Amino acid sequence: MAKEMHAIRIERGTNGFGGPLVVMPTKKRCKVMYILGEVDCPEPLDRIVELSGMQPVDGYKETVPEDEIGLVIVDCGGTLRCGIYPKKRVPTINVMPVGPAGPLAEYIKEDIYASAVTSAQVSAATPEQIAAAKAHYAELGDDHLYEADEEPRDEAENEDWAAS
Repeated sequence: MAKEMHAIRIERGTNGFGGPLVVMPTKKRCKVMYILGEVDCPEPLDRIVELSGMQPVDGYKETVPEDEIGLVIVDCGGTLRCGIYPKKRVPTINVMPVGPAGPLAEYIKEDIYASAVTSAQVSAATPEQIAAAKAHYAELGDDHLYEADEEPRDEAENEDWAAS
């Protein structure tokens, strides 16, 4: 049985940049890939997997087709990693408090990137947040990234789920 997927909201952390992001995994775009230089597992990963149902993938150990990546987590101080996936319009979070920096700074935009993210900044997305994100990304032509495979939960379900 396939794991149930749910939309999540990710805000920037203290001294961070960007966001909030609403990430809506789909049956195809169901992986959260992490590419880290100094640690094996990013701090917000467990919370993201728990709330979204996405499959975690270590980007240094496994390759993943880009059309299966729903979210990327990096720990980049501003050289290259923080801009690679925003350039491809893949939602990206950085565990470090870094804004637009490095050779790909022009692609690090608030609507596709959030930094200084910890598990405290990850929550279940509400139906209103999902609708607003869909409208925003459709306007930009990014709606292919945000086609939900599920009906949004009603607010009571969302509160119960977020509290679990």
